[in-house]
Amino acid sequence: MGVKEEGQNRGPVYTLFMKPYGYGPGTMYCGLFCHHVFVTASVKHGVKGPAIAANWSLPASVIVWRNNRPINGRVPLAGDLALFRFKSKRINHVEVIVNWPSNENYCWVIGGNTSNPNGSGEGVFLKQRLKSEMIVVSRITF
Repeated sequence: MGVKEEGQNRGPVYTLFMKPYGYGPGTMYCGLFCHHVFVTASVKHGVKGPAIAANWSLPASVIVWRNNRPINGRVPLAGDLALFRFKSKRINHVEVIVNWPSNENYCWVIGGNTSNPNGSGEGVFLKQRLKSEMIVVSRITF
């Protein structure tokens, strides 16, 4: 947490999240951060093309939350993935859920290629997000 970019998606974030997985500097790395988390935890997630945020919602059976509602009574948990659509028509950002308070309208996430809550640059940060901002929440099963 707190690893910051140098330039646009370069510096330590390149060394940690892009280069080891065969991606070049400047690559969007929110999905690669999630990939790194699972690889470090020795979890085989099966996601093809992990640099693309939307790929973390495939197949549809992994979705536990959509449009601010649970799917089949499943509740998001720590370790699930929150997917967002920021200024886009498609999913373009993914973060790992750290805490999902059941009686609140927000949760805590950690993500890469995200803005610093203190306003100084981008990198890997813990953030509070509104649950209503999430397009879907997916669960990697292993």
